[in-house]
Amino acid sequence: MRNLKTPRWISYVKLVAILFLLVPSFIWTAKPAYALTYEYLNYPQGKVGIVRPVIGLNVTFSDGMTPESYHFYVNGEEVAVNYDPASAKYDYVPKSDLPPGNYQARMEFQFKGYSPIKVEWSFSVSNTAVSLASTLSKEQEDGLQAINDYRMKLGLSKVKFSDGLNTVAQKHAQYLSQNKIDPIKTSVSLHDENSALPGFIGKSLKERAQYIGYTGASSEDVAYNPVSLIEAIDSLFDAPYHRSPFLAPNLNEIGVFRAGDYHVIEFGFADGGTPEIVVSPSSNDGYVPTTFDGHETPDPLRIHSSLNYPVGYPVMAAVNGQGVKKVTLVDAEIRDESGTALTLLKNDSSNDNHLTNEVIVMPDKPLAFDRTYKAKIKLSAVMEDGTSKLFSKEWTFHTEPSSGLGVAKLHADAAAYTAQMAQPLQLGAHVVTFGLNGDTYTLDQVPFPMKQKPYIQDGSSYLYIRDLAAALGATVEWNDQLKAAVYKKGDKNLLFYTNRSAFSVNGVETITQTPALLINETTMIPVRLLSEALGANVAYDESTRTVTIKY
Repeated sequence: MRNLKTPRWISYVKLVAILFLLVPSFIWTAKPAYALTYEYLNYPQGKVGIVRPVIGLNVTFSDGMTPESYHFYVNGEEVAVNYDPASAKYDYVPKSDLPPGNYQARMEFQFKGYSPIKVEWSFSVSNTAVSLASTLSKEQEDGLQAINDYRMKLGLSKVKFSDGLNTVAQKHAQYLSQNKIDPIKTSVSLHDENSALPGFIGKSLKERAQYIGYTGASSEDVAYNPVSLIEAIDSLFDAPYHRSPFLAPNLNEIGVFRAGDYHVIEFGFADGGTPEIVVSPSSNDGYVPTTFDGHETPDPLRIHSSLNYPVGYPVMAAVNGQGVKKVTLVDAEIRDESGTALTLLKNDSSNDNHLTNEVIVMPDKPLAFDRTYKAKIKLSAVMEDGTSKLFSKEWTFHTEPSSGLGVAKLHADAAAYTAQMAQPLQLGAHVVTFGLNGDTYTLDQVPFPMKQKPYIQDGSSYLYIRDLAAALGATVEWNDQLKAAVYKKGDKNLLFYTNRSAFSVNGVETITQTPALLINETTMIPVRLLSEALGANVAYDESTRTVTIKY
């Protein structure tokens, strides 16, 4: 579903207070007035749905002035407020639940020699207000870890949980599940709620965040898929619009929740930061997926109507930071190992109304397995002051040898994955092991289930060709006329005949004593034929009955 970048839901208010310097009574001549400007963000406002909302003020004063003293009142009673100088926030959290009803908040600042400044506002607590979600499930903790895995390989700081965002995510996921919202059969957005339906807390993310009392800038990803939360996070990261918030350096907190088949991620962002370019895939990433098959709303191919899925894995670049208003693509290219430039589909803010600070570059065809690509991109960022700044990046990345390997390795050990990115992959870096007594094989130490267990006949061990192809990043087809399995990888085209003792490599036929066998309509390849036909480094350990292939 579409990624919504939502600005602060409470507007900054800028006021100018004309404050007069107190003059001793014996001086009769007039003194000049001094103007003190200040900006503030007060919260909460409107109706809130939590029983202990954070009540406070984010305020800055001109000329770096600081108040001599300050006092905070709720319904006329002074309460102890916590001041954080780093964020310029004055916060108060009630020690007990607030009963439903209306509340008045007032903040007073005293400056030496000036009249006091007062800021007043009101809010109400809903009759159905709840406590913030502070208890985490293992699924949520695993979801946080998965998001931080991606942040680590992007070279960005880890994020933490926000009780407020977790509550927003939980309430929205439960609303979607309770009402069985189906975006496929209807035109209803998974980001919206209907006030006529049960579980409603706000039509938009902006309203839901306000209801829960969350005051920061936020955005939202939603997936509707009968998978685990981690699998949903993986699919959201692969989808370019939904990948956008992962790339923001100032992303600092999140909330996640799954209810049934509905997965919600709420992203919270800190203010400012120095503008910088972030690209995905990252530099020297060794296990980049090869394809993207769509299944995203909005559809990034909608502005490239002549093309269909699958396309190559989307490359993204974003510039986020203080003062960045809009980003456009100046130039982009991706070249394969032969130096050939790929045909690219380009989306940016000039042709895609769902992009602001990001660009999407998609090869028009899937990338090849286990290949290195060189990428180059240049962006122009329009700043809020009207100026423009150029940002550029040149880097290489390597595709995974088998579908799904990269994400499995990342979540198995993100630190090891990231460390490996410092050493670009070389030929022979991939290792596959098949245990002839087991039902799994490993590729670069990641286990995968075999579709067919190894077969032993007349003392020879056989592997299922589709398991072999998956491990080696190849494709397999069946040629019924030749009664042969057709194995393709890169510039190699192999035929394994099942009706005679031969195989061929790129049209050159070779006689073998151990041909492929057709067993229960599945093609099985003898271990000793692997080295002959594939030209790979194949070893067999009789003591452990393990086949090891290096390529």
